[in-house]
Amino acid sequence: MRTARQKKSIQCRKDILLASLLPLTEACPVDECNHEDCPLYLVRKMKPPLRLKWFNALVEDDLEYLAAYHHVCLKNQLPSQSKLEG
Repeated sequence: MRTARQKKSIQCRKDILLASLLPLTEACPVDECNHEDCPLYLVRKMKPPLRLKWFNALVEDDLEYLAAYHHVCLKNQLPSQSKLEG
């Protein structure tokens, strides 16, 4: 059984994930597009109220997956994006 402190810590982590991932539901941060290979592709096509409802229903494991996926994607995309600009 989790203590109140553990529950608060888990909720804090989820709140941080929600705040950092919410902008990703609108567009790719690299080029403001909606790439078909992105796990958020179909979500980005939703109307904003439905998108927000979907997003708020995610469990922490899903949020962590999206955070990790986009961290790796950004790490890979930014160097190739700078090559295109340079």
